[in-house]
Amino acid sequence: MESRNRTRKKRHEFLKRILLVPLPPGFGLVRLGCSIGLDSIDPIDEERREDIMIEAVLRGMRHMGSRLAAVMPRAGGGGCGIHFDAGGLHFVRLTRVAGLAQLRLAGYGSAVLEDDMVRGALIAKPEAVARRLEELLERIGVGVQDLRDDTIVLALPAHGLKTQVVDYPRDLPARALRAWCERRAALLLPGDGDPDLRNRVGVAWADPGNHRLRLYACEAALVDDRVAVLEMSGLRAHAIDAAHEAGRRAFRWAWPAGKEAGATERSGVPMALLQVDTRDLDLSVFEADICVADARERFDGVGGHPDALASVVRELMAKLPVVPSVTYVAAQGASAGGLVAICDAVSASCRMPVRPFDPLRRFETPTSAGPRRQTFAQRSSLAVPCGLALRAMSMQGVACE
Repeated sequence: MESRNRTRKKRHEFLKRILLVPLPPGFGLVRLGCSIGLDSIDPIDEERREDIMIEAVLRGMRHMGSRLAAVMPRAGGGGCGIHFDAGGLHFVRLTRVAGLAQLRLAGYGSAVLEDDMVRGALIAKPEAVARRLEELLERIGVGVQDLRDDTIVLALPAHGLKTQVVDYPRDLPARALRAWCERRAALLLPGDGDPDLRNRVGVAWADPGNHRLRLYACEAALVDDRVAVLEMSGLRAHAIDAAHEAGRRAFRWAWPAGKEAGATERSGVPMALLQVDTRDLDLSVFEADICVADARERFDGVGGHPDALASVVRELMAKLPVVPSVTYVAAQGASAGGLVAICDAVSASCRMPVRPFDPLRRFETPTSAGPRRQTFAQRSSLAVPCGLALRAMSMQGVACE
């Protein structure tokens, strides 16, 4: 009991030092950091000025809780993505390099989490998960001191988030937008939408080039426990992103336009990314680096039968306005044999090539960065943390989105 009280007090003191505000347009749920001022903006037309004011208000929207303060990451550090799912803990670290590559894979790996450590989207035992994170970092040769100046981004699973796309209210003054978004986002969760400490909310532009907003809401424990795990390990979280959005970001990075793409990808045909976990299937179709269609369905893609999964995927594809020519699969928690079975079943059902997704395909993987040998299943499970690490580097100004 005494140990639990110390843990709660430590977590409470840490959370008093953090401010959650939303990510910049198009990036995801919430960002830990300070709002961005407008005094450095060059002269612009009135319509663009209004857009920038709105973006600044969105970036300044706080979560519904106590006032907190955060330290922004230093520009010279690396970028880390850390993701907790039902079966494991996954880590990717990127650093800057000179030249065209820009990014180097500095560390990656996964660790198994027992069933009682994570329950659904909740981390039931933050202390145990923190110890497992420290063991993983030690195993891959990354010290906690090495990450002090890094930008660290965490993920929330799709089934732990409530989202809604709304039209931007044109008649609403920009200064009132934050309160309006907070209220609307809070209404996505049970209750009357009054501000309290039980919820976390965020907002971002839904799509580039238009004035629709995507509201996010989740229970406070989903964010707080993940932040606490890092704090117990001596680290600081700078952003929270949606897991499926991070996977899509990794996919866009892995398939650049140009000579690095394969013969099928060079032709410009649509490609699909199927993200599979124990709760949801997320299917997104890309043309070049643009997501042109997406769909999601509640289904246990890891524990369910591959043929049943393939049937659900076929129905999802039939609803999409764009049909892909090839599909890549990223599975969280699937074994090597399970991933092969999923690919074979989806390929037979949808009559198209289906392959495991390797999010690290563009990076050189030095032996010091992680395990010497990894199966396709192990590498595909790194899609989310790889996308989170890319998000972290973009926060430092690296063009990797």
